[in-house]
Amino acid sequence: MEELFVIIPKLPGVRVYQFSDSLESSKSLCEFCQEQGHYLEIVALRDDLYEKIKDLPAKVRRLDEDKERYNLRSMQFDTVFVNYDITKLHDPEQFLRKIYRMMKNAGDLLLFLDEADMERYAKLLEDINYVAINPIHNRNSVVLSAKKMHGWQKV
Repeated sequence: MEELFVIIPKLPGVRVYQFSDSLESSKSLCEFCQEQGHYLEIVALRDDLYEKIKDLPAKVRRLDEDKERYNLRSMQFDTVFVNYDITKLHDPEQFLRKIYRMMKNAGDLLLFLDEADMERYAKLLEDINYVAINPIHNRNSVVLSAKKMHGWQKV
């Protein structure tokens, strides 16, 4: 995952958000964001995972997939990592729509998937107004990178 950190803008005041899947991924992102001086918010969609990551030096929260909004105080983010397996969610489309609303214009989404799910989710991202959708092959999985641009379409 560390090789994808180059996508995070090297600017002051950058905000990064992660839907965590493990302590290891959150810990490495947390260390990188601390070194760079970025704001980092990490959420866990499961109680057991929250218990593992809650003491990391970042804003860590337990979140329910069905929550109306995922961001606090209308904060918008430059880069969103979705390490969590979204195929386990009740409604992956609504999940991705909520993420779109919390991203800054020109913000990046990094969606970790199995190779078999890549085309289906690339099409879904396109349908809900993400642009510049590209696969990045990463060991045994694929990461779809996508951007939010302009925000003209209501999601």
